[in-house]
Amino acid sequence: MRRGQGSRQADIAREAGVSQSTVSQVLRGAGDLSRISPETQRRVLTAARRLRYTTSPHQRTATQSRNTPLLLGVHTFEPIFPTSIGDYYFEFLQGIEEQAGIEGCNLVLFTAARDEGGIRRIYRNGVNGLGQAAGSLILGHRAHLDDLARLAADGHQFVYIGHREVPGVEICYVGGDYRAATGRIVDDLVALGHRSFGYLGESSRYEPQADRWDGFAAALDRFGLPVPTPAYVNPDELTAQWLDDSLAAATTAILVESVSLLRVLHAIISLRGLRIPEDVSVVLLVDDPNGEVGGQPWAAMHIPRNAMGAWAVRLLTALLTDPAGEYERQVLLPCSHTLDRTVGPPRT
Repeated sequence: MRRGQGSRQADIAREAGVSQSTVSQVLRGAGDLSRISPETQRRVLTAARRLRYTTSPHQRTATQSRNTPLLLGVHTFEPIFPTSIGDYYFEFLQGIEEQAGIEGCNLVLFTAARDEGGIRRIYRNGVNGLGQAAGSLILGHRAHLDDLARLAADGHQFVYIGHREVPGVEICYVGGDYRAATGRIVDDLVALGHRSFGYLGESSRYEPQADRWDGFAAALDRFGLPVPTPAYVNPDELTAQWLDDSLAAATTAILVESVSLLRVLHAIISLRGLRIPEDVSVVLLVDDPNGEVGGQPWAAMHIPRNAMGAWAVRLLTALLTDPAGEYERQVLLPCSHTLDRTVGPPRT
């Protein structure tokens, strides 16, 4: 078996006991999308690291000429680094770490003091805090757009993990296709017989939240169904009156953007003596990694977080080693969903 820079995907397939196509999917960061089990993905990645496999001749040339691996920075605008595998961001970071090993890159974590708005800024006193890294991976719910625009102007290569648009600048990002995924959820709910919907959204509206609403509204328009007025609220602002009004309007299915909103909605539904899904169906438009609401799985959108992290590393490596190459720089990966347990046909 060949090792080191001569290793091929066929060698990894033999080492891991899987097909070469499985190896290709995992090394592309598409293991989750191809429904390859986590155990199989780990086996492939372990074999790739053991064989010192690198995915790109461009990347090998770059690292050989420098005699050191590329150093990739990881920056978050909020304190999101996980303390357990149940945390929402765990799989993003796991995908980053695993793919960095495949690409032959090193990682460094950058942290920064928070500004008055609670955001960890990249620039401080005019200095780019990520300057030590060849390029950076950036995460966080509340991105500071001025920092992203300045990074782009300074020529610092970076990839944002999530869908973000910066006025006047086309930044590179890897996000989830929440618009299409929400539309497919509505398709399935309509197929079950639902015709009247409610929508609970987060009060802070960024591209991922807007994409979900747009997909929801567009799907209802496509069916010629009424589009409800969305409730964009903080969890502590959600009242039982909203649910009462929704049910009085014959709502049979509610889509919810966040776990925190779902927690309050579930409590209100329980206090009203109602049952899910017999009285109303509920779909969560994000994963609930801990299954913490009601102690049960929910009908939900499933975000390819591991694949997003891995794909972002691959894209950043390409930007650093082949900046003029022809490849997609703004990527939205497909999301899946399940409609079990908390979704059923409406009462007739």
